[in-house]
Amino acid sequence: MMQDLMLKRIFILTGIACFLWLIYLLLPVVIPFVMAFFIAYLFSPLVQTIQKRLRLPRWLAISVVFVFIIIVIALVGWFLVPMIWAQLVYAREHISEMIHWLNETLLPWVSHTFRLEPMEINTAEMSKVVMDYVQTNYSINNLQDIALRLAQSGMNFIQIGGLLVLVPIITFYFLLDWDRMLQHLRRTVPRPMETQVIQIARECHDVLGAFVKGQFLVMILLGVVYAVGLQLIGLQVGLIIGLVAGLASIIPYLGFAGGIVAAMVATLLQFGVDWMQLALVGVVFMVGQAIEGYVLQPFLLGDKIGLSPVAVVFSVLAGAQLLGFAGMLIALPVAAIIVVLLKHLRQSYENSQLYGALPIEADLEDVISEDSLQPIAEIHIVPEVDLLDENKTK
Repeated sequence: MMQDLMLKRIFILTGIACFLWLIYLLLPVVIPFVMAFFIAYLFSPLVQTIQKRLRLPRWLAISVVFVFIIIVIALVGWFLVPMIWAQLVYAREHISEMIHWLNETLLPWVSHTFRLEPMEINTAEMSKVVMDYVQTNYSINNLQDIALRLAQSGMNFIQIGGLLVLVPIITFYFLLDWDRMLQHLRRTVPRPMETQVIQIARECHDVLGAFVKGQFLVMILLGVVYAVGLQLIGLQVGLIIGLVAGLASIIPYLGFAGGIVAAMVATLLQFGVDWMQLALVGVVFMVGQAIEGYVLQPFLLGDKIGLSPVAVVFSVLAGAQLLGFAGMLIALPVAAIIVVLLKHLRQSYENSQLYGALPIEADLEDVISEDSLQPIAEIHIVPEVDLLDENKTK
């Protein structure tokens, strides 16, 4: 019997390992489906709400959501793209001024202040280094290599275009069969574990839903705060820096750090060493951090994950180490799910025979009921005896 149980466990573990290895091999194919499933998960509540309130068929409610998303993206692009493009053109036209300012002002000041050797940015030398690197690592000595690289670039564009077309289509079908998929997943759960698994899934859904929606609003509002603040202090490229810093805040501390560095550099290029302007940049980002910490985070996110700042930093760094930039993006949602699972694992452990005796709270209740209630009874009895004695004497 023990040998059969061991063989069964080995068979299950081998099957899981083979399944994970297959997923790894098919990762380029799986990624569009994972993206589509995540998008469907985010918009499924909205589709369900529209379906119930407007009494529309499921496919029509999904179409309404898709049209709404397209309209929002078009409006945002209509207003933001011209402004961002103008700021990019401004930045490109002032590259020569930036290099001149670095060579004539900043680098001499750094060399004089810190007693370093004189430094200078040589654009010709930089161009030569870049061209040497390209020729060394991306040699194109003949027409065959050129054709091959053009074909590879074309295939990359086709793959990206196919991804942009494929993901919405898969998302549509995921949304169309969402309830049916959930029912199939529920039927795969063993009956004795159904209640507990559904409870865990519901808690993970609540945490993820609240976190994703709250984080999305925090990103947008924080980007608006940064962009408006930098524009008000006169920074020419403040809009694009502010918006990028707000979007980068999906990774904790990255938006603040990258935004303030970029804004400081842009301020030095536009105003020179103007300490008032640099101080105003610092004030803008400090105000943004205060608004995020005391207004946006408490009201929009609250304590959805239950992680300390140290644990947040560790989660982001661990995600970056394991999956790179994508790992940084999904680090906190995954950490939220892990927190829920660890909470239930701890509850199971405390209710198990391995944990041993009764919980501490039960022991304290026993102590209170047996020891501390006895003196209280004695306190009530003593005055009654004294009163009877006084009546007898009278």
